[in-house]
Amino acid sequence: MDMGLLKRSGKKQICVALSGVFVPVIIVTVVGTCTRKSMDSKLARIASFGAISSSLSVTTFPIQYIVLQELNLLSSDVGNMALSTALISDAIGVNFMSVFEALKQSEVSVQSAVWYYLSTLVVIGFLLTAARQAMLWIIRNTPEGQPVDQFYVIAIFLAVFGFGFLTDMLGLAVCNGSFWLGLVIPDGPPLGAALVEKCETIIMEVFLPCSFAFIGFCTDFEVMKEAGWSALSPLFGMIISGYLSKFISTLLPAKMVGLSWRESFAVSLVLSMRGHVDLILYYHWVDKNVG
Repeated sequence: MDMGLLKRSGKKQICVALSGVFVPVIIVTVVGTCTRKSMDSKLARIASFGAISSSLSVTTFPIQYIVLQELNLLSSDVGNMALSTALISDAIGVNFMSVFEALKQSEVSVQSAVWYYLSTLVVIGFLLTAARQAMLWIIRNTPEGQPVDQFYVIAIFLAVFGFGFLTDMLGLAVCNGSFWLGLVIPDGPPLGAALVEKCETIIMEVFLPCSFAFIGFCTDFEVMKEAGWSALSPLFGMIISGYLSKFISTLLPAKMVGLSWRESFAVSLVLSMRGHVDLILYYHWVDKNVG
């Protein structure tokens, strides 16, 4: 991820991102509040349908990047608009998710919520200071035109697993630590490009299919059948309203900031797409008994 996109983002991207996040959150929350009486007791908790509303509003940057890469649209106007908007909305969405995760922790005790926030701040603080400086040190000590030392590459890959384990142990979701570590690594050569080159094949061809299979093993459609339509209808109502409001709240602002209807439609479709990041999030909710 090129974090420089945040600095280069203009008012157009910020306008579309803000609309694409806050409008779905408000609409899904209103729908959830109106149908709360017919919800299951776990789903009716504020933390539960709050987490659902925030997840439906968030645009996950890794998904949009892969989609645009597959369609060869990364360097196009639509691609630049979609990536910048996705990165901004992702940054906003992470804060929403943190709030609702903390609310979930507060259902256990106030101490748990405080511990959750302190753990988040400590991990992020360590990554922004010590880990970031370590990555810059590796780059400075790599001779120009030479590949990064294999020892550093292996150490970073091991740190990915280590931070995933650490954040899962602290209740921050297993993917957060690895993702945040990736954010503090400068993109491009020599370090970022080397890491992508070394790991892309095994991740995309081995780990990712295995993760889909694992999530499939954990999916039980019989539970949906047993629950019945009366119990699931509020959830479906929130999901449908979330997708529709996400599409419209990005389509209209994109048109208002100067894009054509065709470009606005393309940007809105890309920003509304879901993928493996969302599946990981839903599995995390199941693991933590959210909803």
